[in-house]
Amino acid sequence: MRIGVLWFLTLLSVSFGLFAQSTQEVTGYVTSLGTPVVSAKVTVVGTEVMTATDSRGYYTIDVAPRQELQFSYVGLETVTIIIEDVTRTLNVKMLPEVNDLDEVTVTTKNKNQSDFQEEFGPNGKPRKMPTAMGYISTGGSSAYVKGASLNQAAVDLARAIDGRAAGLEVNSEGEIYIRAGNSINNNIPAIWDIDGTIYTEPPFIDIANVQDILILKSLSQTNRYGSLASGGVIVVRTKGAYFSQRKEKVNKTYGNQRIYSDDAIAMESLITVTPEYQKDLESSNTLEEAFSIYEKSLVNNARDVAFYADVAQYFYDKNATDKAHSVLSEMETAFETNAEALKVLAYTYEANADREKALSVYKKIFRLRPQYAQSYRDLGNSFAAAENYQKAWLMYMGYMNNTDSLSGTGIDAIVYREMEALYFQHKDKIDADAKFSLPENKSELAYDVRLVFEWNTSEAEFDLEFVNPQNQPYVVNHSLEQSPERIRDEKLKGYTSEEFLIDDLGSGDWLVNLKYYGNKQFQPTFLKVTTYYNWQQPNQREMVEVFKLTRQNIKMQLLKLYNRNFRY
Repeated sequence: MRIGVLWFLTLLSVSFGLFAQSTQEVTGYVTSLGTPVVSAKVTVVGTEVMTATDSRGYYTIDVAPRQELQFSYVGLETVTIIIEDVTRTLNVKMLPEVNDLDEVTVTTKNKNQSDFQEEFGPNGKPRKMPTAMGYISTGGSSAYVKGASLNQAAVDLARAIDGRAAGLEVNSEGEIYIRAGNSINNNIPAIWDIDGTIYTEPPFIDIANVQDILILKSLSQTNRYGSLASGGVIVVRTKGAYFSQRKEKVNKTYGNQRIYSDDAIAMESLITVTPEYQKDLESSNTLEEAFSIYEKSLVNNARDVAFYADVAQYFYDKNATDKAHSVLSEMETAFETNAEALKVLAYTYEANADREKALSVYKKIFRLRPQYAQSYRDLGNSFAAAENYQKAWLMYMGYMNNTDSLSGTGIDAIVYREMEALYFQHKDKIDADAKFSLPENKSELAYDVRLVFEWNTSEAEFDLEFVNPQNQPYVVNHSLEQSPERIRDEKLKGYTSEEFLIDDLGSGDWLVNLKYYGNKQFQPTFLKVTTYYNWQQPNQREMVEVFKLTRQNIKMQLLKLYNRNFRY
């Protein structure tokens, strides 16, 4: 068994680094505020290959997967996009450039720096900091805050830190919650590591005595603290190690003060263009007549991914599974080398509980994209759904072994959490001969709701809005303009998914809204949402839904998480 495992993981390791180098033609239109951008420069980054848009804003250029296309024009913000194996169309929207005149400080470089100064990197940031668990690098997903930048007038250190790093929330008790892992209302506060001593409750510290702070978010950094740090770690280095354990009580509540304006339109109320083939199917009298309509429509729609998905779902809804399978089999043949189209095929199978067929499709996608993180996760998850737990574990481990460090967000968090679930639920059926640190108490891994969003194309842009029972909204942006680092991480690692956790569903219902901005193509985006109620609990249940996104810039009510579904 062990020899087989090592061979399998070696194969995965080799596959992970392989990808095609041949060029492909990419075309599209470049616009700004709805107007074509004429003579915009389109360049393959790192090469001399370039072109310019014509009088319609149209361009065409040859580029290889994993290379970057850069779009530039005087007065407009430069746009850079990583090309993928399926990229053929990129319609790019450029925004006017905003010039902020910041204060500029000119400094001279002293060649005779002291040893202490040489420990610092750019802008006076130390390259590493001492903690209770040894020195930790200040790079990666951690956030560094200088003591001098803290709000000296704050009532305590937690409030002084608030606003100095992204993803932090502070409650009235002075506890800090790190939201970087997309836990919507995570009830586990961060612990404190102050001059090498660990505190589970926020101690009182003279803010003026703080030299610097390091906020640890990723699993690779907090894992050394054990399950105690599942909510993250706030590392504080003081100037003179002066502090006392005194928790400051305040009455003012710090939280989300925004109120949801009830401006989302129900999906069923959206006005959308119904394709002719859909109208013909709905007007048919028998299943045989409907299938005949499909075959005739195939002539004009053979390269339309949405056509196959729509027709197959029509037959699924009519309990004509055999006809749905025939349609999807044709789809698989038509798009056998297109991973984005095959994802839609797999999503459709999963939404209709055809798990073995979905597994077969994910195997094909893995062969097409062995270097993509999403391929490992999808195939591992699909093996687990088919109750082949050992192969699922090997796929997860294949990804882990080809990852330098876990960021605690994105695909890393999804894989790690699903490994936790697989280990605790089926460890008697897997050979987990690997160092995998887990909390001893499984209850620490449980959530009322876990939501996993997956989309078939990497160019999809959207906003997700979560509204809690108190009518407070929480918005997550997924666009190249607002979240360029996140989009770049997805492209480099190869994933199109995100998870969100609701620790406590509360006494009311939650809303999940979506505003779709397009995908730089002329095809819709398919979004798969898996809702897990009672995650990592004996009564865990899941529901898979697939949405075809076509209408842009309209806020839609995607899901409603009913409290009555909890503890079912």
